[in-house]
Amino acid sequence: MSDSNHCPHIDRGDHRCSHRFTLSSAEQVYSVCCGGQHGCATFHRLNMELAYGTLDAPKPAVRRVGMPAATPLTVSADARSKAVRNLGA
Repeated sequence: MSDSNHCPHIDRGDHRCSHRFTLSSAEQVYSVCCGGQHGCATFHRLNMELAYGTLDAPKPAVRRVGMPAATPLTVSADARSKAVRNLGA
């Protein structure tokens, strides 16, 4: 769904969400899946699985080798070149 107020997992058809999609639980769908998903444990679990995988299918760890080398920057002011020191992000 394109609306950011709705749960991004609402159209995935995950079986863990199916208990909410019944006529007797229609009020829960609107209160939890349509704006209150940050209080839903299933929402957070699905986000973690997307980011890190599951026990059966873990995503490989991404290791940083180190900080990339800073690119030297030179600017000119008053017709003289001046080096600018990198202060980080």
